[in-house]
Amino acid sequence: MGGQMEEQMVLLQNMSTEWGRWMQSLDAREVVVEVEGVGTRAAVTSRVLRPRGILRRAQWAENEMPVELVREAVRLRALMAHPRGGTWTWAALSMKSSEGYKLISDFDYDREPVLDPPYTAEDCAKELEVFPRDPGAIPDWMKIGV
Repeated sequence: MGGQMEEQMVLLQNMSTEWGRWMQSLDAREVVVEVEGVGTRAAVTSRVLRPRGILRRAQWAENEMPVELVREAVRLRALMAHPRGGTWTWAALSMKSSEGYKLISDFDYDREPVLDPPYTAEDCAKELEVFPRDPGAIPDWMKIGV
């Protein structure tokens, strides 16, 4: 698990550096990425606050973050898995230029994901196969996969 922790830290550092560079290239003020996942499925949304239009006023833009940057956030799911505790099903990652491009993260290991189409019992079974949990660590909504 030590190697996995090191890989997680390297990925987070790389994400921080790459996201910061990308934000600076656009003069973006803030970026927010939300990831929801179960099994092998994941949904990602991103919002970027950046100058837009003729007056260059800061406005939110939806899903403009490059796929290669967002993909790294999804990769975190596997790297952050805990033996017998699974991995997170929801994450919010954000960065602000006013805070020195520091990556801020929030992870929830039990939150029910909202996917389109909705998750299935098969998705939950795959989640528990790939990221095993002790019975007491399985949220109620995920138990359809047991």
